[in-house]
Amino acid sequence: MLIRRFSAIAILIAGATVTFGMTPTPAGASTCGDLCVHVGKTQHYSGQPARRGGGNGNGGGGKAAPLPCPGAVNCNALGAGNAPAAVQRVPTIDVAYDARARLFLPAPHVHTSPAGKTYVQLKTGLWVDPDDFAHEEASATLFGTTVTAVADPQDITWNMGESSTTCMTAGSRTGTACGYTYQRSSADQPNGKYAISVTVTWKIYWTCEGDCDADRGYFPDRTTSMRTDDTLAVGEVQTESRPG
Repeated sequence: MLIRRFSAIAILIAGATVTFGMTPTPAGASTCGDLCVHVGKTQHYSGQPARRGGGNGNGGGGKAAPLPCPGAVNCNALGAGNAPAAVQRVPTIDVAYDARARLFLPAPHVHTSPAGKTYVQLKTGLWVDPDDFAHEEASATLFGTTVTAVADPQDITWNMGESSTTCMTAGSRTGTACGYTYQRSSADQPNGKYAISVTVTWKIYWTCEGDCDADRGYFPDRTTSMRTDDTLAVGEVQTESRPG
């Protein structure tokens, strides 16, 4: 008498028996021979193929039939032999532009001494707030690439309406670090004042740490600037002469 049993593999998964194959097997016979480890009444695949004669009846031995992957219904589904997916990488310059977009560069706050009005032939002190002429940086990180955009102040150009001067520092109230001396009054200017502008120029570059294709570099426009407009009245120094 034959009963239907599964002869190839039986796998116990989470308390349920999953079987493969539909070859009829005599009752009471082992369904998978050396391929099984017997636990209670359930047969489990042992992972060691049995040596069996696979000849044509003439006594010649044959190779054992290929076995499916242990624990998998479809060996191809495991992706055996496939190379691992490549780690995603982005060009460093792309991350650099992201860092630059986060970089804050302040507009200069303009100060003169005397404030509001100065005079011909008087050296006028010029300065901006210290934070307006300072090192700035900002960083961005993507897929293991960290780029820092850096801005280093280079100079300040003061367009005084009459002429201009360039200073290499933030300046000071005394005018010793940065100053300007007017030669003409602003009496003939709109509203009786000179229109002035102050422009701070920074050198911009980036540095990279982590997964980088370069350690540092420059943006196509290596400098950037911020400008503030203002006005300044310039008067004549009045002198009195008395008859001798």
